[in-house]
Amino acid sequence: PSPMSRLLSALCAAGMCLIGLVGLLQVLAGLPPALEAFLARTFGVLSAMIRPSPLTPLCVLFLGLALLVPGRAGKRQSWRDALVVGALLVALLGFNGLLFGPLIALDGGFFPPRRGMGLYTALAVLLLGVGLLCLRPERGLTGRITRDTLGGFLARRLVPVALLGPSLLGAALALLSVEGLLGREAKLPLFATLLSAGGAVLVLLSARALDTLEAGRRRATAALEASEARYRSLLETTPEPLLIVDSDGLLRFVNAEAERVFGHPREALLGREVERLVPEGLFGGHRLGGTEDGRALHGLRADGTRVALEARLRQVSGPEGYSLLAVLRDVTEREQAIARLQAAREEAEVQRGLLQAVLNHAPVGVLFIDPELGTLVTNPFAETLLGPVPENTKRGAYLSRLRHADGRLLTREELPSTRALKTGKVVGPVEIIIARPDGGTTPVLITAAPVFGPQGEQRGVVITGHDLTAHRELERLREEYVSLISHDLRNPLQGITLRASMLLRELKERRLSREEALTDAILRNVEWMSSMIEELLEGSRLESRRIELRREPTDVARFLEDVLERDVPPDLRERFRLEVATPLPLTWVDARRLERVLSNLLGNAAKYSPPDKPVLVRACLREGLVVVSVRDEGPGLAREDTEHVFDKYYRTRQGSASDKQGLGLGLYICRLIIEAHGGLIWVESEPGHGATFCFSVPTALPSPEPLRRPEGPGSKGLA
Repeated sequence: PSPMSRLLSALCAAGMCLIGLVGLLQVLAGLPPALEAFLARTFGVLSAMIRPSPLTPLCVLFLGLALLVPGRAGKRQSWRDALVVGALLVALLGFNGLLFGPLIALDGGFFPPRRGMGLYTALAVLLLGVGLLCLRPERGLTGRITRDTLGGFLARRLVPVALLGPSLLGAALALLSVEGLLGREAKLPLFATLLSAGGAVLVLLSARALDTLEAGRRRATAALEASEARYRSLLETTPEPLLIVDSDGLLRFVNAEAERVFGHPREALLGREVERLVPEGLFGGHRLGGTEDGRALHGLRADGTRVALEARLRQVSGPEGYSLLAVLRDVTEREQAIARLQAAREEAEVQRGLLQAVLNHAPVGVLFIDPELGTLVTNPFAETLLGPVPENTKRGAYLSRLRHADGRLLTREELPSTRALKTGKVVGPVEIIIARPDGGTTPVLITAAPVFGPQGEQRGVVITGHDLTAHRELERLREEYVSLISHDLRNPLQGITLRASMLLRELKERRLSREEALTDAILRNVEWMSSMIEELLEGSRLESRRIELRREPTDVARFLEDVLERDVPPDLRERFRLEVATPLPLTWVDARRLERVLSNLLGNAAKYSPPDKPVLVRACLREGLVVVSVRDEGPGLAREDTEHVFDKYYRTRQGSASDKQGLGLGLYICRLIIEAHGGLIWVESEPGHGATFCFSVPTALPSPEPLRRPEGPGSKGLA
């Protein structure tokens, strides 16, 4: 398409109209003499003598006018189709004149008389007209015939039969007449009869077509109703509120979930404005719009409470025009969850900041080891212990500076962090020594704990280290203070004991019983004070490791018999029973200090055990250790007491009034003596079932390896 091609087409169509008009004028009224002379001189004498059929120029005129009309939809297309149909009818008239003129007329002439339309011209015009109609099949008359409607269905079946049926019938009768098989008097009745039969057949075909259409319509209606039922069931059972709003903003459908969420009955909502449920409207105050996904808005329940919603909008078309399908989702719980998550995130940030502040300013070294990357993260105090820690420092970078408490180098397998990673349990506290670059050392108490992820997997290990330098200095000062005070108190106590003894002897000679009892009380208190001073001194010496054990090979069974003979009063001796499970080898111990341990345990057993119950002393050999136990049938100890009974200055809750006179150092000194031997001491007890105090000492000289509590019959069997 271009302006030049459109102009050329218009000129050709106008020339066609001019030819048709001149031909029609020549047929009807004859040409003017001047025009006749012009045509004779220009085209020859023959052109002026031709007398065409009046139908031919009429068809040419109609087709030319149709081509002049622009091919646009609307009224112009209707005028164009009308002109083409007119040309078709005129051509059909000429064609039927060729067929029915000789068949019906008495003289056998054609229509119109003497100048009928030629056969080839009629067929050419018919094909040209049909071609013009089919040029734009989606517009005008062709579009109506090809439309998928009931009218188009009938037109496609009836129009061809109605137009071609009579012509084909006439052609058949003409052939029969030419062959002499049909008389003149039978032509017209036979034509009318066949035409009637054809009309009846046409009607029956139309009825059959309508029945087919009706059956199809019913099937389509049933399918539509089933589809609508499924669609409505889907809308009713969907777990989200659904609304259908027309172009005026009125509710046309509300499902059951929307009734439940908003609290309104369906009958009270249909036909009402959507603002009743969504005050700001689905489009923020505007009417029906396009398509949106995930738009946040707020709804209003029947009780006046607000509900948070998320809307997904789809514009759909229907018989009543466009409407809006709104799929709503109640996101109240989600918003509450988001609010809780935000609050939790803020709280986590606060806790993280608090934890970071604690780590940055805590007087404890904290290290985190990532087992996958092997990197080390420290807090500032840890850097004061280890020195500057560069970024991405690998684990083991400071291994050469770590020592055992006795000065031996630590291996990677002996590190508390390695043991915590392998066992998945807390390791420590363990005392180690860190060698400083300046040549000094720093004692540190180390604890390692594994860090687990949400699925229980190990994410790393946290090591805490407490600098014991100040603690050791305080212990040293305390020990010096206790030693000095204890040493200074012993001299006046000796003087008091000497003079009180002399006074007691004089009072006995003079038989002053009252004064004698008072003096005896003074001596007992002095003895009690001397024992406490001795415990303080012994504890101080043991803590500072300033004593040297005098180890000798000792027969433990004979040693136990001697202690029971010497340290147990005669009136209590028959309550004690000694059992030696197996022959015991000679054991390297300091007999004097070990006797102190056993005397303390025997005294406690005799004190807490009922007078009619025996006290069992057993000894056995287990895993290279001699294990000695003292079992009583007393009230037993609570769990919290068994965990701290060997601590310094600790007193049990059920202790007697006489226990209050002590310092709580007896069992503590026993622990120090046993640990100095390289052994362990522990208690096994349950409330109401007595208590069993056990200690173990190695048979040979102790090794530097740490000891563990013996397992098996040697420990459980002691009870």
